[in-house]
Amino acid sequence: MSLRFLLKPALRLISGGVGLFMFCLGSMPALAIPEADVIKKLEAVAVYVVLSAEGHPAFYQDEESPDQLVLPMFMKAEQARKAQQTLEESQDAEGSKVVSIPLNIAFERNDKLVKEIKAKDETKSLATPLVPDQADWKKAKEILLAQGESEEAINQNLKVPVFFTHPPITITPPGMEEAKIALFFNYSQLQQAKQAVSDFAGEEKVVDLFQAINFVIQDEEDKYFFLPTEDMISTFQAQQGGQEEQLAQPQQEMEEAGQ
Repeated sequence: MSLRFLLKPALRLISGGVGLFMFCLGSMPALAIPEADVIKKLEAVAVYVVLSAEGHPAFYQDEESPDQLVLPMFMKAEQARKAQQTLEESQDAEGSKVVSIPLNIAFERNDKLVKEIKAKDETKSLATPLVPDQADWKKAKEILLAQGESEEAINQNLKVPVFFTHPPITITPPGMEEAKIALFFNYSQLQQAKQAVSDFAGEEKVVDLFQAINFVIQDEEDKYFFLPTEDMISTFQAQQGGQEEQLAQPQQEMEEAGQ
């Protein structure tokens, strides 16, 4: 199985540029809270990237667009491990590894990585799609279809689903005293939160990640927060339990891209 075959469904979902990791707050509505605070909220989300044995990003080169490099960033570690296995089988890339990056760092790194690639070869461009968990994406599609959205519109506009409810579920984030409206990347976490609310009869809702970010940046009361993803929580638990696996620090390795 080729890496191209493995990524094709994900790349179809994020085509058109909206799914690229080009986070440009300047093109969004006016900020109600500081930009740095908006970006920091995304540290609760873990994304996964495959690096070569030398620590360089394992780019996928699109056969249809040979000048475009693709660096998928996966929402689930399992997705990244499958991509790593496919890469090693197809490109003799023994020694590659999967590293975890908080989403806020991934956003910040994107622009720098683009510049590094352009500095070495002006003809090259970079796409860094965020690849959602397919089970979550399919569940989000079910919700939107039930609400009357067309399948065409969903396939075009839904890149990375973010779940919530109406009326909203509020949770007190760690280290805070005030409860905030929870935004969920994992559908299973939404279900757990609903079960924790006695006699909850609200409606499930879902929006694309960039719509969710719009909620946050326009909210003067700063009442939203992103619940840490299941994989991020697993990483925290592993660290607290003294296990050897720890969150990697790939930004230093990624700075060597193309060297």
